Parts: sequence; C-alpha cells; structure tokens
Amino acid sequence: MLLTRQKTMLATVVVCSLIICISTLAYVFAADRVGREYLAPLVSDSFAGLLQIQFTHNEPEQAELQAALEIFCNHYQVMEAALYNPNGQRVSHCYRDTPNLRATQSDTPDEKANQYSLHSNEGDFSLWIISDLSLAEFFVLDTLTTTLFVMSISALLIFMLYLVTRHWQKRPYQILLNSIRATNRSNRDREHVSYGSITSPDPDFRPLTQELNDLLWQHEQRTLNLRNAHQQAEKARQRAIRLSSETRQINEHLAQEIAIRRGVENQLNNTQHLLDDIINAMPSALFTLDENLHILQCNQQAGEWLNTPREQLCGRHLTQVLPELEALLTDMCVNQQSPAVCSRERVQIHSFSQPIIADLIMYPLSGQQQARQVLRIDDESQRQQLEEVMVQSEKMTTVAGLATGIAHEINNPLGAILQNLQNVRRRLMDNLPANQRCAEDNGISLPDLQQYLEQRGIAQFMTNIQQAGERAAEIVANMLQFSRPDQHQKQCLDLNRLINDALVIAQGDSHLRNTRTEFIPASESVMADVLASEIEQVLINLLQNAEQALHSSLQEMQQQQPDWQPHIRISTRHLHGQACILVEDNGPGISEQLLNHIFEPFYTTKEIGQGTGLGLFVSYFIITSHHQGQIRYQTSQLGGAAFEITFPPPSNVSGLHNQGQ
Repeated sequence: MLLTRQKTMLATVVVCSLIICISTLAYVFAADRVGREYLAPLVSDSFAGLLQIQFTHNEPEQAELQAALEIFCNHYQVMEAALYNPNGQRVSHCYRDTPNLRATQSDTPDEKANQYSLHSNEGDFSLWIISDLSLAEFFVLDTLTTTLFVMSISALLIFMLYLVTRHWQKRPYQILLNSIRATNRSNRDREHVSYGSITSPDPDFRPLTQELNDLLWQHEQRTLNLRNAHQQAEKARQRAIRLSSETRQINEHLAQEIAIRRGVENQLNNTQHLLDDIINAMPSALFTLDENLHILQCNQQAGEWLNTPREQLCGRHLTQVLPELEALLTDMCVNQQSPAVCSRERVQIHSFSQPIIADLIMYPLSGQQQARQVLRIDDESQRQQLEEVMVQSEKMTTVAGLATGIAHEINNPLGAILQNLQNVRRRLMDNLPANQRCAEDNGISLPDLQQYLEQRGIAQFMTNIQQAGERAAEIVANMLQFSRPDQHQKQCLDLNRLINDALVIAQGDSHLRNTRTEFIPASESVMADVLASEIEQVLINLLQNAEQALHSSLQEMQQQQPDWQPHIRISTRHLHGQACILVEDNGPGISEQLLNHIFEPFYTTKEIGQGTGLGLFVSYFIITSHHQGQIRYQTSQLGGAAFEITFPPPSNVSGLHNQGQ
C-alpha cells in the first residue's frame, strides 16, 4: 500500500505529465491549423506566382515546366500538381502517391484542388494544385521526442524535489524520536520531552510534544495506582488464605450433606421421569384435576389430541378444554369424598383435533394433596370400527349363505329348462328315425316343419332361450364361487379372469345393464395373491358406487354435454412391479371437501336409507389389511373419479408361471 508521500509524488508526476501532454497537443493542433490556413495556401500562391513570372518573360518549354512541377512536389505540403493549356489538355503533371488530376481539365474533380490562371501569349493556362494539409512525419517525431525529453527531465527534477522535501520533513520527526528514546532510557522519574536540542524547532510539533508529556504523566499516575492496587491485592490474598482454611472444613461438611441430598434428588428425578414416561407412553389421555375440576397436570397424549402444548393446559378448567363433558360431569362421581370409580362408555368428543368415540373413567385420589381425581379418556373409535366391520362381515356371510341357497334353488329349474330345451330340439331333428316314424304316422313332413319353424322365428326363440339359460347358469356359478365360505387361503390368480367373473355378477344389476361398462385387460396375465371372493366384492362395490354417481348426475351432465352417456372403464396393468386395477368413470368426480372422508366408516352423501357408508371402508379394509395392498383415489382420464388398486408381487413365483400358462 502506498504511503502518503508516495501518493503525493505520484500525483505530482501524473499532473506534470498531463500538463506537458496537453501543452504538446495544443502545440500540434496550432501547428496543424497554421499549416492548413496559412502555409499551404501561401506555398500554392507562391508557386503560382513564380510560374506566372516565368510565363510573363518567355514561354517555357514543357521540360522546364515538368522540372518546375517536380521541384514543387518535393515540398511536404504538396501532394499533386498539374498544368493545363488553354485547350484543357494536361501539358505537365507530377504527384507523390496516387494521381487524382485527369488528362483533361473537364474530367478533373475540383473538390480538393486549388486552381490558378496563368496568362501567356498563347492564352490562359490553368494550374491545379492539391495540398497535403496533414502535419509532416518529421514534425510529429520531433515533437514527441521533445515531449519525452521534457517529461523525463521533469520527473527527475520532481524526484529530486521529493528527496529534499522528505529530508526536511523527516528531520524534526527524527529529533522528536531521539528525544522520546532518551526519555525512556532515563530513570523512574520520567523526564519531559523538549525541543532544547533542536536548532530550528517546527511550531507544528509543539502540540505533539505537549500531548506526549501529558501521556507520560498519565502513565506515571497509572503505574503508581497499579503499585498501590498490587499491595492491596497482596493483603487481600493473605486474608483470603486465612479465610479459605477456615471455610475448608465447613465445605467438607457441606459437601457430605450435598452428596446425600443429591443422591436423594437423583432418585426422585429418576422416579419422576419414570412416572412421566409411563404416563406419556399410555395411549390414553390423562387429566389430573383438583376439587374444582381445574387441570393440574396432563400427559403428552392429551396435548396431542387437543393440538395444544400440555404446559398450556395446566390451570384451565376441564369444561373449557372439553365442553362436551360438562353435562356428563354432573352425573359422574365428581365429589372428592366419594371413593367410587365412575365411568361412561361411547361418548363422542369433538373438541380433539380428530373427533373420537371414547370411554371415560374417573379415579378418586386419596391423601391431602391438591389433586383430587384423575380422568382417563380412551379412544374406542378403532374398536367400534372393528365391531362394525365384524357386523358387516357377518352380514356378508349371511348374504353369501342366502346367495348360495338361491343359486342352488335356481339351478334345479334352470337345469330342467335347458335339458327340456335340448330334448325339444332333438325331437324336431329330421335325421332321427324315431322322429321320422312319428311324423309319417301323423302325416307331417319334417322338412316342412323345419321350414315353418325357421319362418316363424321359433328356432331363433329356442336359441335365445338357450343363451339366456346358459348366461343364468354362468351367473349362478359365479355367485356360488363368490359366496363359497371355505376360500380363506390366498391364491395366485389372474386379475383379468377375476374381473370378468365380477362383471358377469355385476351385470345382474338392472342399472349397470344400462351403463356402458368397458374392460381393457393388459396384454399379458396380471397375477396377484388374492382372495377371489373379497376382490370380487371390492370390484362390485366400486362398480355400484360409480353407477349410482353416474345415475344421480345424469341430467346435470347432459345439460352440460348433450351427447354425454354414462361410461365405466376397468383396466389392468403392471405398475412398478405390482399388479394394478384401475376403475374409472366419466361422472362429476369427488370434490376436495369429501376426499378426506371417503374411506371413513358410515360416511355417506346419500339420503337416509339409501346407503350405509361402509362400501368404500370395507373395500379399503380388504385391500390394505387382507391383501397388504393400496387403494387410492385420483382424477380419471375420462373426467370423473378413478380408484387405483395395487397388490404386492406374488410370493409364489412358480405358481405365477403355472397360472400364466
């Protein structure tokens, strides 16, 4: 980093250099202006005057004129010159670099040339001269050389001036420094710094000398104070040593008592932490109450359910936190003198972050402490859900039994219908001898009878009866398979075949028959370990929900899109190594407000008596709990709702290949 004197010297050199450069440029510009405005016209006029004098005395020869022009062109300010006779023809010409003057005067441009008329006996000659207005190279070179020389001499003089100034500036500082060093080398009684040895002291340094003397005086005072303080500290240290020896014995007795109390305190803390951990680990909400039902303490589960730090709950009244309990607390045993335990079951509490169905138990506390009773709240929502699922499962078992009985009852008349229809067709065949004999006995021609049956459409009627019977038989077979109670072992099945069986059962619903149901199977088998009856139940639930949503929004959708028709599409695929079923429709979909509740039990948007709200919940329970899969809602590509069901990869790989074959 440059010092101040170095910066000053550098600034002086730069300023002087700039002044010299500016002066040189001004000189060059002035010389250029003089050359342009005075010298160049003067040279041209002088040469024209000389030629005019020569033309006046005698008529010069062309060689003389050419020699005169060449001598004239040697001047640095003349670029080109040409002489034209009275006829406009060029008689003499010379130039330095590039010719601009033409052979005839009429073709010569006169933008940069100066024209002079020369009178002679033969007529008026024209002299054209193009001047070089730029400065000569020797002038520029000499000017630069002179400028550099002047700058070098100036820099040398400035440096010498810097050295002299630095010597004058440094001498007082050196004298002051020597005086300070001499003062520091003296005895304890500090001498004052003076200018007695300086022949011509600088008055600017006198304030500095006075400040230094004041600083030395302050230093002496601080040294004296420090010495006194050191003596006092030594006395205090000796006194502290005496006191420490006296207090050491007292500290030893105190240390023994502190150790004993610390051990007791650690045991109490460990016991307290253990009790807190036990209470906080409980899945129930615990509230310790006083005689006025104010909360004295609560566990972590209570704070999480109320979405409030448990420290903030202490001191508040229980009914302020849980207003649903205000009516129940009057009926429960809230009297602190009653030793009985009171309880209430299946109480709905909506004050928690998530509403629950809970069991309440009130325990009285014995003793003289402030706490009088403890309230325990147990979440029974999951148990109730399991009970509802068990009830639904029993219902499905009952329905399955009824379906089995109905299917067996339908099989008997259906078998008779199909068998008798087969016999009717055999009795009408014309290639059986028994039919021919009976027809001959009655005078009937069997070919004519066949023709009659074809013309009247009776044969087609029998074909329709057979197809309807076979379809009914297939439906009955699928119902028997769906309601079979002994299928509790998962099997590695092809989901494409399973969906076909479920669609056959679902087509029995009259509403689904009026809805376009499309199945797009994967190009290869989609295998998964499933319980066929439960997956068919899930598919039928989803199809019925889709059909009901499409039917309820039929008029609204047709008002928006006149060509809209209900459409349900089922597809299978492999997704990240898992088997996947996608059930989607083109209905209005599910709003965002309902998405968080669609899998909750007993949640339904239908009117009372039309839905129980267990369809999607049972489906979710079957997929997630029984099959360890996932069921998710997403927006359908058709514009409505879509449910994606994924199953984990099958565990039996060999069975997978066998089923695929």
